[in-house]
Amino acid sequence: MGPMKTYVNRRQLLIGAGVGAIGAAATAGAAPAAAFATDADDEVEGSWYITAHVTETGATFDALYGFAKGGVFERIDGRNNQPALGTWKHTEDDAIVFSNILFNFPPIGSVPSPASRNGAIAGKFAAHVVDGVLTGTFTADGILGLSGFHRSGTFTGTRIVAEGP
Repeated sequence: MGPMKTYVNRRQLLIGAGVGAIGAAATAGAAPAAAFATDADDEVEGSWYITAHVTETGATFDALYGFAKGGVFERIDGRNNQPALGTWKHTEDDAIVFSNILFNFPPIGSVPSPASRNGAIAGKFAAHVVDGVLTGTFTADGILGLSGFHRSGTFTGTRIVAEGP
């Protein structure tokens, strides 16, 4: 007589899967909600009014930064209202890093179009929130056909607080 084979029927498989799902749900339900969100998230999520200083040109300008749950980052340039979209995340040392892409259109007064776009700018940022102040550094380099463009600098920002009238 050959080796005996063991088969699992559909009912046994469904019962086993159900027990596993109940166990996983009970474990997740027992964990406090704080296990899924960190205090560090609360420190950066939201909207920020920042002032940037560009090392190469000495220029200073304003911008708005937005950090959403799930890692979405948005930047609006205070000089021309040009938006940039990107991603943010925490680092192991409780800092944050984020990056974005900003399409590079002609100067104000010209109507931007895909034909008049001169590549894009990839921004890379690193920051900390300390005592409610966002402070960091950045680099920005030309991409998608914008060659020879490089900027770097620092920024500092304060949270835009939600207030009613």
